[in-house]
Amino acid sequence: MPCACLDKPNTVDRVAHLLDAVKGIGIDDLERIVQQAHECDIHQVTEPAEPFPVTRQALRMFWHFRCNLESVEVTPSHD
Repeated sequence: MPCACLDKPNTVDRVAHLLDAVKGIGIDDLERIVQQAHECDIHQVTEPAEPFPVTRQALRMFWHFRCNLESVEVTPSHD
């Protein structure tokens, strides 16, 4: 384990816990919420108000992050 991790093991534990929590959020559910956040009337000239207490941009970025987590192992495998 790199020296920086030994200095702050609590940070690594918190990241591992957070990654587990994020992986617990379903991608399909998250994608549906992102779509809802971007829905607007075709005749609408201005951008609609934010429908959730999290911005559209933050939801979209979180959705991308969640999708990318599918391609990595969160915890190392010990051979």
